[in-house]
Amino acid sequence: MRLTTSAILLFVSLLLSFSAPAQVESRSSDGAVVPDQYYLISPNDDWDLEKVQRAPADLWQHLGKHRASFGYTEKTYWFRFSLGASDDKRILHIAYPLLDDIRIYWQRADGLQQFYLGDTLPYQQRPLKVQDFAVVLEPSKYPSSVYLAVKTSSSMRVPIKVWTPQQFLNTELNSGIAEGLYFGVLLCMVVYNLFGFISSRESGFAIYSLYTICIGGLMLALEGMGYRYVWPNWQWLQAHGIPMFGSLALITGSLFALNLLQVREHSRFVARGLHGLIILAGIVLVLALFTPYSTSIKATLALAAPGCLYLLLVGVYVWRKGLVYARIFTLAWASLLIAVIANSLGYLGIIDSMFIQRHAIMLGSGIEILLLSWVLAVRYSEERREKMKAQSKALRQAVEMQQTQTKQNEQLEENVAERTFELQIALRELQEANNELERKSAEDSLTKLHNRRYFTQHLEKEFRRAQRNQTPLSLLMIDIDHFKPINDTHGHFVGDQILQQLAELLKGSVRRPSDSVCRYGGEEFAIILPETDAEGAESLAQQVVEAVSNAQFDTDEGPLSITVSIGIAEAVIGAGEHAENLFREADAALYRAKRDGRDQVVSSDAAQPLSKDEE
Repeated sequence: MRLTTSAILLFVSLLLSFSAPAQVESRSSDGAVVPDQYYLISPNDDWDLEKVQRAPADLWQHLGKHRASFGYTEKTYWFRFSLGASDDKRILHIAYPLLDDIRIYWQRADGLQQFYLGDTLPYQQRPLKVQDFAVVLEPSKYPSSVYLAVKTSSSMRVPIKVWTPQQFLNTELNSGIAEGLYFGVLLCMVVYNLFGFISSRESGFAIYSLYTICIGGLMLALEGMGYRYVWPNWQWLQAHGIPMFGSLALITGSLFALNLLQVREHSRFVARGLHGLIILAGIVLVLALFTPYSTSIKATLALAAPGCLYLLLVGVYVWRKGLVYARIFTLAWASLLIAVIANSLGYLGIIDSMFIQRHAIMLGSGIEILLLSWVLAVRYSEERREKMKAQSKALRQAVEMQQTQTKQNEQLEENVAERTFELQIALRELQEANNELERKSAEDSLTKLHNRRYFTQHLEKEFRRAQRNQTPLSLLMIDIDHFKPINDTHGHFVGDQILQQLAELLKGSVRRPSDSVCRYGGEEFAIILPETDAEGAESLAQQVVEAVSNAQFDTDEGPLSITVSIGIAEAVIGAGEHAENLFREADAALYRAKRDGRDQVVSSDAAQPLSKDEE
């Protein structure tokens, strides 16, 4: 109960905080200009702008501080007001979405500009895509006059404001937040209670969801949001939506009361009254579908307040009969009844309040929807509690059976867990074996360096990474000088010892984890240097040449000395090569080092730029 009360208070406070502040004569507290307006009731429909401008002054009435709200009328109303000069754009805003035909004439020094609006026109024709009516007034260096001709079958309300674009945007945003909150609450209630119906098969949840959908449809039509978001190309629904959804709301609301309050068990007479209300609402629904809006809306308003009052009295009656949660139902319909009465008086022009006209139904129905959901949950909770008492014996038996089943399941789970553990061990051992096999397939068995297969794959990988990152990549190709005579003189075993010790020396010459030392084949080695330019690669190569030249290699034949030749190539992203080209350049540089005397470092003629190929 506390949670629902808090939700209601939060909903009311947020909706009030986003509502439009009251207007004053010249400027509202939100900063919008409220023009000083005059209005004229056209004697007949053939009056145009020229006739209106020539109309005698005594036909024009000053609107003053009152809002332009005149109830239901078939007359055409003309409004006029003046605008000062402005260097900025302005927004002329009519904050009522149910007007059928609006003609705006902006008389400027440089000519006349006309706008045609109304909910009888396709929504896409509106100059500004908002749920009310708004047009952009371009900057004007001189004062100007605005005339509006309005004719509608709905209530004649023409609340006019002039905004700066930023003020208008802020106001639309605030209104959108309030409306989003309201429809978000309705959507949550619909979804929640539909799930309640699916899980419990209680018809009350389904009827409540239908009622909430009808209230949502009514509010979409009243606020103009339906024409903006849901049915922008369906002008018939825009013209008939309010009486249609209103009558459907009364029908589903009456069905909900019959179901929730169990009225038939308390009084057949009261139940027949609800059936009569359903029939009357059905007649209004038929009128909404097949008669003009001006007829069906009056029938809807005539039935709305008495219908809500009767539902309120039904709640009071059942409450006095001892049904505890009927008091919540009564409070819910009281909130909606107050809102309906206030809104009806606003429609008829009796109450002159834009907040009541725009937000009374939204506020009242929002509170009602929350309270009805609460009372439905209370009823379901009580019925569920009774069912649980009746099922207690069966539940105890089920618990005993469950305990037996649990023991069996536990034993089964232990067996499964044991088998799973054994399987995990086998999988881990298999993975380790696969990893070892993969490692060995990429390793040279003699030197324990990466082998040629790894070199080819890794060079291609680093080459592609250099292309993506636009970074240099250098390659050192190393060859032992006069290695064949060593093998011929001292034997292959000594040659293998030299290869192993040289491999250790090369591994020790690199410091970065990203650098890779590989045995390419025979006495030839390679070092891949990512993110290293030619200068850095040459420095490392010189260190290797000197280290090898100064080293003594311990063999079974005694200490031996060797030298190496190194070819360097650098790839820089730019022109269009492959990893194979980089290898060829390094190999060619190695060949030149061997040809030019050995024991030296030779770079490729120029670091050939490479372009980024598709991978």
